[in-house]
Amino acid sequence: MLKLLPSKKKYCVFDIGTEKLVCLFFRIQDGKPFILGMDHQKNIGFLNDNKIDKEKLSTTISQTLKKGLPKNTKVYDYEYFSNITDINSITRKNFTEIDTGKLGITKKDVRRVFKKSIIESRVKAKHLIHSYPINFRIDNKKVVNDPIDQKCEKMGISSFNIYIGSKLFESISDCFKNEKINIKNFFDSGVASAVANLNDNEKKEGVACIDLGSKTSKVVVFINDKIVYTKVIPVGGEHVTTDISKGLDISRESSEHAKILYGTLSPQFNEKITINSKFFKNKLISRNLLFGIIKPRYEEIFEILRDNIFDDLYARVSIKSLVITGGASKIYGITNISESIFNRKVRIGSVVNKQSFFYNKPEFSTLLGLIKLAQESKNYEYSNKLIQNNFFTAFDKLENWIEESYA
Repeated sequence: MLKLLPSKKKYCVFDIGTEKLVCLFFRIQDGKPFILGMDHQKNIGFLNDNKIDKEKLSTTISQTLKKGLPKNTKVYDYEYFSNITDINSITRKNFTEIDTGKLGITKKDVRRVFKKSIIESRVKAKHLIHSYPINFRIDNKKVVNDPIDQKCEKMGISSFNIYIGSKLFESISDCFKNEKINIKNFFDSGVASAVANLNDNEKKEGVACIDLGSKTSKVVVFINDKIVYTKVIPVGGEHVTTDISKGLDISRESSEHAKILYGTLSPQFNEKITINSKFFKNKLISRNLLFGIIKPRYEEIFEILRDNIFDDLYARVSIKSLVITGGASKIYGITNISESIFNRKVRIGSVVNKQSFFYNKPEFSTLLGLIKLAQESKNYEYSNKLIQNNFFTAFDKLENWIEESYA
C-alpha cells in the first residue's frame, strides 16, 4: 500500500477586527495545526460606519505580516485566508430548479443546479461570500438532503446566502493586494467564530453563537446542522467602556482597565476598589458603583441581540441553547444574566486545553475558526468566483464540495 506523504502546505490567517488585527502562520503536524509565527497590532484602519482607511489598514497588515512571518520563510510560501465583518451584511434564501429528464440524479446534476443557483443569487452592490445548500426538492414535492439517484423530472436546491457590501470587500481586498498578498478565501467573522465554538450536537439541536466583540456582535444560528440565520449588530464591549468613562469621568484607557480588572455582572457587597487615572488623582469607589454602570448596558446589549434573533420566528422556536464568546464575554456573571434574558441554556465558548496559548482567550474565537476553515478550504473553493460585468459567473471548482457531500 502506498504511504501518503504528509501535507507540506503552510497557511496564514488574518483576523481583522475593529480594534486589533491578528496574523497567524501555521502548518499541519500530526493532524493538528502547529503555529509557526504570530503577531497582532492595534488596528487603526477601521473608521466609523463601516468605512476603511485603506492606507492605514494596508500599513497595519504589512506590519503584522512582517513581525509574524517565521524566519527563513517567504511571503509566497503560504496560502492566505481572512475574515471580513460587515454591519450591513444581508442574508437571502434562494431556490433554483433545473430539468433532469426522469433519469436518476447524478453528481453532475448537483453541480449544475448549484452553479445555476449561484448565477441567480446576485444582489446589486453586494458580494456573495457564502452560499450554503439547505436541501433539495424533487419535482417540487419531496424535500431531501441527498438527491443522488433520485428519479424525477425537476430538481431544485434551496440555499442560504450571505452577502457583504461590494465596496467594503473591494477595499479590504485592495489593502491585501497592496502588500502583494493573495487571499484565497474570505470568511464571514461570525461563521468563523461559530465553527470554532459549536459542537455537532449543538448545531443539530439548534444553537445561536454570539461573538461579543468591541464594536460589533456577530450572531450565527444553526438548526439541524445548517446555518439558518446570521446578523452583525453594532453593539459590543466598547459601549460598556464608554459608559464607564462617562459615569466615572475617567479616560477610555482607565475605563477599559477597570472593566477588565473589576468588571462584574453580580453585586460585590460594597467592596472598595481603586480606579487608576492618567490625568486625575486615583479614585476610590465602591465596586457596586461599577456594577451599576456595567449591568444595565450588558442587559441592553443582550435585549437588542435577543430581539434581533427572535424576530426570526424559525430561529426563536428552534434555538435550544446559546454559546457566547468574544472579548466582551470575559466578565463574571455573564452566564446568569444572558440565561435570564434569552430564557435558554447558555455556555461560554472557550478552549478547554489549559496548555493552549488560546486558553481563556475568547477574543481569539474568530482566529481559531479561521484556522479550521483554512484547513478545509477545498470544500469552499466554489467561493472563489469570478465577477464579470457585475454578473456572477458559474464556479469552476465544485468537485471537492460534491465529493465531500455525496461521495
